[in-house]
Amino acid sequence: MPVVWTHNKDNFFLERPDLATPLWRYMSISKFLAMLVNSGIYMSRLDRLGDKYEGWVPNLSYKGGFFKKHFEDRDQELRKISPKERKCYYVSCWHSNEEQSDAMWKLYTNGNEGVAIRTTTKSLHNSLKDTPKKLAHYKVIYSNSDREPTHGGSMLRACLTKRLPFEHEKETRIVWYNDKKTSNSRRNISMKTEGFYVKCDLEILIEQVFIAPTEKPWLAPLVEDLLNKYSIKAEVIQSGLSIEPPA
Repeated sequence: MPVVWTHNKDNFFLERPDLATPLWRYMSISKFLAMLVNSGIYMSRLDRLGDKYEGWVPNLSYKGGFFKKHFEDRDQELRKISPKERKCYYVSCWHSNEEQSDAMWKLYTNGNEGVAIRTTTKSLHNSLKDTPKKLAHYKVIYSNSDREPTHGGSMLRACLTKRLPFEHEKETRIVWYNDKKTSNSRRNISMKTEGFYVKCDLEILIEQVFIAPTEKPWLAPLVEDLLNKYSIKAEVIQSGLSIEPPA
């Protein structure tokens, strides 16, 4: 099933990344190997991402007006269900940027022994077209959500909102909702599942693999060997962020 975009009240204010947008996924060598072995991208349950504010619904007080009580009642209902609902959302997070990010290397690779997969929105979508999961793809909203209402009564939007100190991540997310109401039980997983791999065509997904800024010469040949083993023809590039400037 291709990555879908169904216009409704939940995604009305959400943005989709352009198809040509470059996307990056920074990871350790162990996670890169796990991606290859599982032939897919990892979808993490939202509440397992590490930020306790993921899917958080603030208790806001609205200014006086005709809809004040309506908005506050709506938010209270959303706050009641959010602790359980956030466990129904699974996401794969991607960094949107034309170039490498030194901050992302430091955040998501272990001791400079990691890689960054570079792709585009179009390639990411095409790689997922045969998955049975109903996936969507949106840009993350960055705001002072404790002071500014951004969720609009939508749990989906709450799950795609992050605080301003995370704005440097420039994140987009592939999203899947574990809908327990659907009649097709094969599309559901246990609520206790913290994450899973969704199958994708890695040959389409992986356009380039950047090697972390490092002085470990064995890392690039290792990555090349892994790609060859799994028949993935992607360019391997050593990051130049740590090289000495020219004299």
